[in-house]
Order: sequence, then C-alpha cells, then structure tokens
Amino acid sequence: MSLDTTVDTTVDGDVEFAFEVTNNGPDAVELTFRSGKRADVAVTDTETGDEVWRWSQNRMFTQAISTIKLESGDTFDRTFTWSDPPTGGYEAEAALAANRSATASTSFSV
Repeated sequence: MSLDTTVDTTVDGDVEFAFEVTNNGPDAVELTFRSGKRADVAVTDTETGDEVWRWSQNRMFTQAISTIKLESGDTFDRTFTWSDPPTGGYEAEAALAANRSATASTSFSV
C-alpha cells in the first residue's frame, strides 16, 4: 500500500488548506471511516508550539461507519478554511481520519 499525501495552503485573509491522499500503489486501498469526519487539520504556532486552531473543534459528526475504495491512481481530497487568523508563523498538519494513517504538514505565515 502506498498512500502519498500533500497539504497546500493559500493565505488571502482566510487560510485555505487543501489536503490530498493519493493511492500510488498497484492495488486498491479501502479506507474505513468511523464517523462523518473524513480528515482534520490542526495548526500550531511555530513560536510557542501551542495548538491555535483545529478544524474539527466544536463540530459534530455523524456516527456511522463507511468505506471508500481508492483504486490505483485515485485521490481523496478535502478542503478546510481557517477564517480570520491572527498574524504569525504556523505549522499545519492534516490527517486522514480512517483505518489507514496518512498525514501531511506544511509551514505558512499570515
């Protein structure tokens, strides 16, 4: 199994995160989710190391098991928006919320 991940940021007042998980292996991969949350992104302040924002915080998700199949070459993607962030330097880590571990991180400034 070969899942490759990326997370890209766009800063334009708000911060947009684009998280992609691509199956670059020869075989299909089944991803099983235990809730409606498919992925998440957490942002930490690079100066203090404190978590300053998490997309899933204060959100509710359906509690249902579901599965998707990523064929070879298929991509699973999600976008997240952090509205009106304070000025500073940050590290973002996006993670798949499934039975397979897949994370990506990036640094950015506002």
